[in-house]
Amino acid sequence: MRLALFTPYGAMQREAGMVALLANYLQKSGAEAVQLRCDGAQRACARDALSAGGRTPFTCSPCIAEQSALAQWGGIKAKGISSFVAAEDVERITAWLDSVPGDQLFRSEFRGASLWDACRHSFLFRWQLAGGEELSALQQENLRGLFISYMHVRIAAERFIAAMKPSLHFVAGPDDAAVQAYLAEAKAAGAEGAMFSFNSDDETVVVEQLASAQRYETRLVLEGVASMRSDPRTWAPEVTAVVHEILSFLGYAPDRVI
Repeated sequence: MRLALFTPYGAMQREAGMVALLANYLQKSGAEAVQLRCDGAQRACARDALSAGGRTPFTCSPCIAEQSALAQWGGIKAKGISSFVAAEDVERITAWLDSVPGDQLFRSEFRGASLWDACRHSFLFRWQLAGGEELSALQQENLRGLFISYMHVRIAAERFIAAMKPSLHFVAGPDDAAVQAYLAEAKAAGAEGAMFSFNSDDETVVVEQLASAQRYETRLVLEGVASMRSDPRTWAPEVTAVVHEILSFLGYAPDRVI
C-alpha cells in the first residue's frame, strides 16, 4: 500500500500529530509513505504576517521544519511542491491571473473550482476579516497570490499523485487553501483517504472519510508526537488502541496492513 501525506503546517496543526502517528504505524507495517511538503515556494499563505513588506526568507522556515520533523520521526520520504511545478506553469498562471480585472476576481475558476470558495477561509483568516468588506490594494494583491498558490498546489498534487499512485491519502487542515487544492486532486484521482481536523469546541481530532464523509472523533491529541519513540511496540496501550480504531474505521484494520 502507498500512503500520501499532506500536512502543510506540520505539528503547528494540532491534528497533524495523529496523521504522523498513523503514517508511522502503517509504514512500520509495510506500507510506503511519502509526504508532499510545502517548501516555501508559494506566492502567499494564510499564515503570512500582516505587513506591507510581505514574506521574508524566514517566513516559511517554521512550517518547513515542522513538516520535516514529523517525516523524519516516522522515516517518511518527502517531495517538495516546487519540484512538481515548472517555470512555464508559473509564467502561464501568473499571466492569466494578471489579466483578470479586480471586479472579476471573485468569479475566477480553475479546473472547474471557484478560486474564491477555495481560498476564502485562508484569506479571511490572514486579514482577520468577516467577509463583505471592500478590499484594499494590498489585500487584493494578497488574494491574487493565494489564488496563484492554490493553482500551483493543484498542479503539484496532480503530478505527485500521478507519479506515486497512492491508494490512501491523509490530509490535515481542511480549511486551508493549499489543502483544498490537494483534496480536489485526490478526489479527482478517486483514491481512498481521510481528512483530519481539530475541533476546538470539544478538543477532539476529527477524522473524516473523503468518500463517505463519515466521521470518527478522538480526544487523543498528540502534540509533540516527535518526542515519542517511533517504534509502535513502545507506545502506550491506549495510543495503540486509538490507532487500531481509526484504521479499522478507514477500512485498514491492523490485520489487513501488517
